[in-house]
Amino acid sequence: MRRLVNTALAAALLASAGSARAQVLAALDREGGIPSGLTLPVPGIAAAEEPSGLGSTPAAAGFVRRLTLQWFREVDAGEEGSRADGLYAAAGLGPLSLGASQEWVRPGDAGGRRYRKGTLALSAGDARTFSLGFAWNRFSSPDPVVEPLSSWDAGLTVRPHRHLSLAAAALGRDAWLGGRRLPSRWILGVATRLLGDGLTLSADLVADDRARDDFHATHLAFGAAAELRRGVALSAQIAVPLREEAGRPPDPSAVVALSWNGPTLGLTGGLAPLPGRTGGLFGLRSSAERYRAPSTPSVAAAVDLREELRPGRVLVFTVGDRDPYGRLLARLAALRSDPDVAVVLLKIEKLPLGPGRVEELRAVVRSIQERKPVLAWLAGGGTKEYWLASAASAIAAPPGATVEITGIATSRLYLRDALARLGVAFEVVARGAWKSAPEPLVRSGPSPEAREVADALLDDLFGRFLADVAAGRGLPAERVRELVDRGLLGAEEAKEAGLVDAVLWPDELEGWASSRSGLRTRLVRRHEPAPARAAQRWGPTPAIEVVRVDGTLVSGESRSLLGSRLAGAETVARQLRRAAGDRSVKAIVLRIDSPGGDGLASDLVWRAVVRARTRKPVVASMGDAAASGGYLAAVGADAIVAEPSTLTGSIGVFALKPDLSGLLGKLAAVRESRRRGEVAELDSAAKPWSPAERAAVERRIAAFYSLFVDRVAEGRGLSRAEVEEVAGGRVWTGRQAFDRRLVDRLGSLADAVALARERAGIPPGDPVELRRAGAEALSLPGLDVPGDASHLDLLLAAWPEAGALPLLAEMGPVLALPAEWVLPAP
Repeated sequence: MRRLVNTALAAALLASAGSARAQVLAALDREGGIPSGLTLPVPGIAAAEEPSGLGSTPAAAGFVRRLTLQWFREVDAGEEGSRADGLYAAAGLGPLSLGASQEWVRPGDAGGRRYRKGTLALSAGDARTFSLGFAWNRFSSPDPVVEPLSSWDAGLTVRPHRHLSLAAAALGRDAWLGGRRLPSRWILGVATRLLGDGLTLSADLVADDRARDDFHATHLAFGAAAELRRGVALSAQIAVPLREEAGRPPDPSAVVALSWNGPTLGLTGGLAPLPGRTGGLFGLRSSAERYRAPSTPSVAAAVDLREELRPGRVLVFTVGDRDPYGRLLARLAALRSDPDVAVVLLKIEKLPLGPGRVEELRAVVRSIQERKPVLAWLAGGGTKEYWLASAASAIAAPPGATVEITGIATSRLYLRDALARLGVAFEVVARGAWKSAPEPLVRSGPSPEAREVADALLDDLFGRFLADVAAGRGLPAERVRELVDRGLLGAEEAKEAGLVDAVLWPDELEGWASSRSGLRTRLVRRHEPAPARAAQRWGPTPAIEVVRVDGTLVSGESRSLLGSRLAGAETVARQLRRAAGDRSVKAIVLRIDSPGGDGLASDLVWRAVVRARTRKPVVASMGDAAASGGYLAAVGADAIVAEPSTLTGSIGVFALKPDLSGLLGKLAAVRESRRRGEVAELDSAAKPWSPAERAAVERRIAAFYSLFVDRVAEGRGLSRAEVEEVAGGRVWTGRQAFDRRLVDRLGSLADAVALARERAGIPPGDPVELRRAGAEALSLPGLDVPGDASHLDLLLAAWPEAGALPLLAEMGPVLALPAEWVLPAP
């Protein structure tokens, strides 16, 4: 008898409808007696991208990157109306996303069957362009017919373009009820997103297989969702039957909902007008992803610049981001656009930055000020740190602090005579009258050309410093010069002189931020805003990749040595090849912060840049320095952007070899050598160059210099004679180089990215992903020293000549000719 009842019940269910999961049809399924989920406001399966969309397609979970929770209650407005509650969750883990839901359905009539539907979904996708998902459904109920019911779903959503989404889903597969197979449902959907991603329109074709793998179209469903002002969104879906089915009225059914969206919280209320009755809907949302919504700024975001620039370290390992300066720029850019942040507070101490990057940070500070105040708390540092602080809306210093604006100076230690006492000398061949890099080892003092260049650089930098501080503080340039000549001022003195606005203890900064912003703010030491919801924008996001040439150019892989960064030609070339071959990367920005180095390594990087630009635009961006080999690498790009204070140019070349014959004589060492070939001992450090050896080196240096000039002439569109006028090893500031057509524009990394975007043809309003090649790394013990606060770093900062000794070892054999500097390019 029980089997007969179960069979009859199953037959009635089969006659009424298929095992539906499409949201607006869920109520119709339950009305026909089929256990199903809640009726939820999802416009269509191609637009399903929240946990509540799991009932339409398991692919919905693949568009959720951070944990999102939703709860909905559905209420029938009839006298014996049913009640249903649903809890939905999804979160991403790398390329995978996990979704889960529990739905409790309680029919209002006495004969209704209570049940609970559980769903577990797993999807793979990238949250923007595609998601492939599978889900397993399990029903439980006091009713013995419903209790064993289970099924599985599959769904695929593809978003090849910003305005197009295509989806397909198979729902309720392998569902058996009372010994009979239930029909599966097929849904094909298309959607478009328009008006700045604020309007979504969708259409679905719904069919079932009539329990025999058929395709029997039953409904057309149309949906729309529009984001209105102040975080209000309106959505609707209507399902129109294509034919009259047994037990199902031909009238259309709909779901209409109005939502209020906060950045991470949301509320939804709606109605479900169904044939013969109307249901109500209410829901809540909490998300770790940020929805587009208005926000009340209440955060004073504190940024400790020195801490931000310190590489991560665990025990003896250097870990994490190998580009802390790039990370700092990215963080400041995020704070600029973060609607929760009312004011940015910068803590400034002694910073490991040169004038070029100081000017770049000043530009970032000014860009933030376009939207919100930037306050600087000057806890230490000197002239360059104050130069940066002067771009802020206001400056404060702690009581008892000394404000140091002592000016700009440069120095070199000339070692020829000191080394001669030890019996050590250096042989040098240089091409370019201003190529003064080897002078400290071969002269007792600077050449006239070296003095000329130093004075020109100092005049340019100091003049710009005076102008920037005068403009930032509202003081005459003459007054700023007077204060610089005083040099050291106490915090109160600096306030009286107009150099700072307030003298404050650290615990007074929160109140200062509130008073300057005019809002009640709370000081947050490490503000991490919720990331924007990735699924808000469909389709692949074009990328611009930043490839760094960071440090002295050498052969092999990039590495660090005693606190000095070495840019390996193989590493840089490999990153350029990878970026050039990546279809999602539309342009490359070559970020150069290098004084030069190995000639062959520089030429290999130049070659990789030239090859990359045949496939996509390449823009060079210069930081503190892009000189000599660093500049050679830059001229391979389509365009060059430099800071006004960037040290660049130095179009010249030299070779250097130690001569230890005097030292060996003092030690009474006896050397005997035999050779076959006039220049066989070219690389010997135990003797000076013979005339023949020097002539050989001079020929190769002349050849490389000629090659360098040709590279610059080709890359800059200049004649050889025009290049010769600005070459000769002379170093220029970025502004001087711009006047001489060695660079195309003056600006920051952000300006270089904007130029790359323009050259790649990316529309101004479209979002762009900015990638940093090789930013993450793990260094082995002893091979990398953090660039902040170590005793060795302080020594090298005070005596930069000492840092040249280990670098010479990287240029070639330490006691031999650095042959890589003079070999011709392949």
